Amino acid sequence: MMDRPLVEAVNLCKYFKTPKGQLHAVEDVNFKIYEGKTLGVVGESGCGKSTLGRTVLRLHQATSGQVLYEGEDILKYSKRDMHKVQRNMQMIFQDPYSSLDPRMSIRALISEPLEVLNKKNELSSAQLKERVDHIMDMCGLPSHYSNLYPHELDGGMRQRVGLARSMILDPKFIVCDEPVSALDVSIQAQILNLLMDLQDSHKLSYMFITHDLAVVKHISDDIMVMYMGQVVEYTSSSELFANPIHPYTKALLNSIPTIDLSRRNRERVTISGEVSSPINPAPGCRFAPRCPYASEKCKEGHCLKEVKPGHFVSCTEGN
Repeated sequence: MMDRPLVEAVNLCKYFKTPKGQLHAVEDVNFKIYEGKTLGVVGESGCGKSTLGRTVLRLHQATSGQVLYEGEDILKYSKRDMHKVQRNMQMIFQDPYSSLDPRMSIRALISEPLEVLNKKNELSSAQLKERVDHIMDMCGLPSHYSNLYPHELDGGMRQRVGLARSMILDPKFIVCDEPVSALDVSIQAQILNLLMDLQDSHKLSYMFITHDLAVVKHISDDIMVMYMGQVVEYTSSSELFANPIHPYTKALLNSIPTIDLSRRNRERVTISGEVSSPINPAPGCRFAPRCPYASEKCKEGHCLKEVKPGHFVSCTEGN
């Protein structure tokens, strides 16, 4: 494993201009992802998970901060330099149907990224075909699917096409933006197992964005919990589920259904109130208006503190 992170974010921010002011979608996010490891990113809808993933890949231009890939800040790269890096940094989108061009065959969809980067004809037509055939087989796509179109496939197979498109360039890092949320449970398991098999065989690193806490526990090495653009807790997967500290994290874990009758009378942390506006938000913790432990101290500022080795929490009152 590399001594330094493969991908690292340093005080990463992304704001959007709106008629009413700046929308703070991602604010002062820090994380590290090492080779062959998975960072799970969880939080409710609108917390900035997908925006974070797109900002890391420069699909959105960051407002400030750094994104380090193999130690180099790619936010400073020119379009030409970024074009070279992008083959190592890919994305799997949430909706396997809308992310695929309905006018292109499965073979054309998978080969397109490679053809775009093959303008100097480094690969012959036979080599291109061989590469696509290999990727289709690796992602569980039968060869007779080559001439089909996205509308002729079910959701699971369409997501395999999306995965094959991301793998065709042999990347090192993939942002998985809720890749199984639109699929049936049985199909989810197949895609997750495929992602984990590919990670083992290719030493891939993932940022795995999801709402499903059971899924993120299954696939992640580290987990980052976000609320309204801020990171509220960040630690290993095993530590987070064994010892959650932030009240928001506790509420999320309490929402997981269980059939264990012995846990029927466990203490529950509930969230009341409405989500405040992310446009020109007040300083401090954005969860404070809904937090049962909030005090004046929570309004002073927001920063992650290492409360125990490898366990970072932004809360001052909830522990």
